[in-house]
Amino acid sequence: MKRNFVQIAAFCLSAVLLLALGGGRASAASAYSGRIIRVGLHYGTGAMEGLNLLNEEGSGYRFGYYDGANQFVELGSTGQTAISVVETMNVYYGVYNDYRCYHTGISSSVAVGEYHLELPGAFGSFAEAQGAASRYPGGFAACIGGAYYARIGNYTTRDGAVAAQSALSAQGVYTELRGTSAYGISVVITGTNTILFQYDDLGNGTGLGVEPIQTGMEKCVTLSKGYKYHGGFRFERINGGKLTVVNLLGFEDYIEGVVATEMSDSWPVEALKAQAVAARSYAVTLGSKHSAHHFDICDSTDCQAYTGQTSAGANTRAAVEQTAGLGCVYNGKPAQSFYYSSNGGASESVSNVWGSNQSLYPYLTGVTDPYEAGANVNNGWERSFTSSQLASRVLSGYSVSGSIVSAAVTAYTDVGNPKTITFTDSAGKNYTVSSAKVFSGLGLPSFRFGFAGSGSSQPAPEPTPPGSGGAVSINGGAAVGSLNGLYAIDGSGSLTPMADGGVYVVTDSGTSLLGQGGGQTAAPSVEWSGSAQAVNGSITFAGRGWGHNIGMSQFGAKAMAEQGFTYDQILQFYYTGVTVGYM
Repeated sequence: MKRNFVQIAAFCLSAVLLLALGGGRASAASAYSGRIIRVGLHYGTGAMEGLNLLNEEGSGYRFGYYDGANQFVELGSTGQTAISVVETMNVYYGVYNDYRCYHTGISSSVAVGEYHLELPGAFGSFAEAQGAASRYPGGFAACIGGAYYARIGNYTTRDGAVAAQSALSAQGVYTELRGTSAYGISVVITGTNTILFQYDDLGNGTGLGVEPIQTGMEKCVTLSKGYKYHGGFRFERINGGKLTVVNLLGFEDYIEGVVATEMSDSWPVEALKAQAVAARSYAVTLGSKHSAHHFDICDSTDCQAYTGQTSAGANTRAAVEQTAGLGCVYNGKPAQSFYYSSNGGASESVSNVWGSNQSLYPYLTGVTDPYEAGANVNNGWERSFTSSQLASRVLSGYSVSGSIVSAAVTAYTDVGNPKTITFTDSAGKNYTVSSAKVFSGLGLPSFRFGFAGSGSSQPAPEPTPPGSGGAVSINGGAAVGSLNGLYAIDGSGSLTPMADGGVYVVTDSGTSLLGQGGGQTAAPSVEWSGSAQAVNGSITFAGRGWGHNIGMSQFGAKAMAEQGFTYDQILQFYYTGVTVGYM
């Protein structure tokens, strides 16, 4: 899940997700029951010219549209279980970008043309239009601007349509030649040019809705592009473009898909439950960033990774069911519960990573993480950058003289992540920038980093667990974890009593803050150094972890669950001061 930060404490996904939940599980479940979330699958540069749907559990599909309350309005149906939804234009069936589909960039003998012939007059229903059209080979029902018509055939050229029109006229059948608007959508039997239904909202924004016909008690599953989905689909040609495809389904079904995608079904149930709770509160606080594409949340890590029910299993289903309606709550409102893969030893405060006002997000405060290492995750990394790359991506706005010859971490956050980085050029000039700018500008895998090279072969100690004292050895003697009762001797021999907080011990791996926040380390507790010299014109960064380090570590949650922590304990460790409750 990547950064998409909204400067609000809690902003609901859309009107349909503005939920007033009661205090008990039954009232919470009923509040969510029937709520629909719209998940963007293909949009923007990823919009489609044609998409295949296969009804694996059901008996065909219903055609229609979704109203303002996201309720499906049926117009017609088919018993076909393998259908494709395509733009109403000349598209051809074949392989395009390793996907067998309909596309304009394919040369194929299977073509769905954009020209049609239309019988006179409008009809009162899909059934009436279908009945009239079925008298002729290639006939199908169409809903254009809310009215039903009976159309015949599809032709890739106007001349071909005119020739067919003349042949029908010779049989005493009068038809009108019809092209298409920029908003036309056709449903065909996959692999053929047989049109089942055609829909055109003439740009009014409803799009075409397609839902599987359920037979039996089990929820329908639709297979599309290798993924399995519950719910239905909306196809819309926004501004006359390619098909924007949205999956509409129940909120809890969506959460199950997120949990199954973001974590493995084989992971401990308590970790999966923590993921489910975090995913819920994150979803309802995301805001309306995708409103231009007419959906609530996308299926990528730009929001939350979601591949439908593809990877769902007994554990993910149990985790969602056992936490139904629960989210992370702070001061009575849903918390914006960010999460990521792993932190390498410490999460980080949102103000240090994204520059957000920390007082608005007190629950997104960095914590030293003694648990994640127990997951045995291999998350070490290195990235090298040339002097010119550093100058353009990190030091833009500075007048760098010559090339960058060295770099060093010059300040650390309270949990031992870098706070400022100082670069030095060949003229000896220094440039100090925030680690946040380095992290984002270079696209580093994690916020917990330093440099490879000198000193990196000497691993620093692992992070000290909260409350363990952060002990150091004084003159090789007994370990000391607190400054209380100790004295400092100045040059004149005077004794000054010491107290916890604000005093550092310098080691070969950096500096360690004693007595502050339960002994949290203030230097990277991983295998790299705090400085580096350029080698062959490049500086190599090294780090541990994967993600932005804000909120919950997924591998940390796994490790905590394996050590016996419950899902609420996991969440309260990573999100400072939250409670788990109904939103």
